[in-house]
Amino acid sequence: MTSKDFTPSAQTTCPHLKEEFQPFVQPQLDDPYSFFQQARNEAPLFYSPILNGYVLTRYEDILNVLKNPVKFSSADNLQPIVNFTPEVFQVLRKGFPFVADLVNSDGDLHKRLRAPFMKVFAPEKLQVLEDSIRVIANRLVNNFINDGQVDIVTQFTYPLPLEVILTMYGVPLEMMHNIKKWCIDMTALLSSQLTPEAQLECATSFVSMQHAVADLITKRRQNPQNDLISGILDSDLSMNEMVIVLCGLILAGHKTTSHLIASTIKLLLEQPQLWQAISEKPSLIPAAIEEALRYDAPVPAMIRTTTEEVSIAGVTLPSGSRLFLMYGSANRDEKQYNQADSFEIERFQQLTANHLAFGHGLHHCIGSNLARQEGRIALEILSSKLPNLRLRPNQKLTYIPALMNRSFKELYLEWDIA
Repeated sequence: MTSKDFTPSAQTTCPHLKEEFQPFVQPQLDDPYSFFQQARNEAPLFYSPILNGYVLTRYEDILNVLKNPVKFSSADNLQPIVNFTPEVFQVLRKGFPFVADLVNSDGDLHKRLRAPFMKVFAPEKLQVLEDSIRVIANRLVNNFINDGQVDIVTQFTYPLPLEVILTMYGVPLEMMHNIKKWCIDMTALLSSQLTPEAQLECATSFVSMQHAVADLITKRRQNPQNDLISGILDSDLSMNEMVIVLCGLILAGHKTTSHLIASTIKLLLEQPQLWQAISEKPSLIPAAIEEALRYDAPVPAMIRTTTEEVSIAGVTLPSGSRLFLMYGSANRDEKQYNQADSFEIERFQQLTANHLAFGHGLHHCIGSNLARQEGRIALEILSSKLPNLRLRPNQKLTYIPALMNRSFKELYLEWDIA
């Protein structure tokens, strides 16, 4: 789990950009998009010492990479952005060995790992969840509807997809608090710059989550239920593979959806007429969600590694070069979208959504339809129950410094109580 060493190509050094790229601190933590616009214009591919890899920013270039999984491998997709300390490796050895996940596998291996889950996330299967998602969403809103104010992240956008995914998996809801902490720590371990002490704490969390999932698998073998874990027991996945893949899917199954919902709410309320529009015309909600996915993608980056010498964005890179595909930048590319920096809820009303928020091709997010379904239901219920919802004035959002997950810690809303 150590990062590969690179000798940056002289074609991509671009001194000022590689030094100016500081994604974990202000002002880019809050607004990465101004920098990405500059990069797309000046050096769409540049080397980053912080990431020890190359940063790719244009839509067309990124799409071409995603279309060619043979030349651009996903094997390093979960490579941590910093090197782990020896103490962290000692902790990780107490868990399950790192084997391929859905997001860091290629070819036939990826197809084999993905196959058991395809039927679970099929549209007809998800339709059955519609009523139960509505029940959860209504209950959560009713818990705070008479308060006149709420941190919508803590009380709605985070617990909704988390409870949905835990119910699907058959994970006891009393584990929700632990699952939340483990997933936050798992994200930080792989995607943030951490002190050695923080690395150790997050690694301990990750191992705890692995053992908890393994225990659930063992219990389902003894007593199968009507849930996702029971449904994959007859697959050819090993115990090790099941644990690693399920940990990844539990994380991906709620964290990004949480920010999708929270971000969409924020964007709509920043222009109150848009919230009014979806309250009066819920049919606008699916297109609004697609535009929010484009405008502020909850997964703003992914990693690929070259398997041979390649030319991209006019630059030749050797085999073994690590590329950070900036989906967040691609989705704001002016050559792909008119008025790319404008949030327009009807942008995808007539057009097929072609943003990269869920990736593309073989690695297109397996849970994308579930995320869209949860987002739609969440907005339908919230806008119908609280049509006069508004942002609390003068609040400062706190973004979490993680490269491959974009989310803020809280979002305070207010409304008038009748």
